Amino acid sequence: MKTFFYVLILAFMIFISLALLPVDTSKSNCIKVSGVIENTSEGGVKDLVFKLKNDSTSYYINRGLENGFTLSQTKKEFIGKNATLYYAKNWTPLAPFGTTSKHAVQVTINDTIIYSEWK
Repeated sequence: MKTFFYVLILAFMIFISLALLPVDTSKSNCIKVSGVIENTSEGGVKDLVFKLKNDSTSYYINRGLENGFTLSQTKKEFIGKNATLYYAKNWTPLAPFGTTSKHAVQVTINDTIIYSEWK
């Protein structure tokens, strides 16, 4: 019984360690997606969420509405425009089969970079 308990604690510690690993947001670890912006909205805690036409995935700028973007501005200026987004490839045990929401690392609207985590 003690062995089972120790194995369970070890498995839990490994699970937590994997869940807390930082995400590699370098350009070489990112996936590029392009499309027309269908909608912008708020999600999470002040996240700016983009929805592309014919794409079931949502893309968000973490805390975007606290860092220079407003919802009214993005709806007026971005909806209907061509966008290119990069998001980091990552896996987490908290969502082992993927998610329908991806963290945007860079967002380009009509060939103008409006947001980038790359320096």
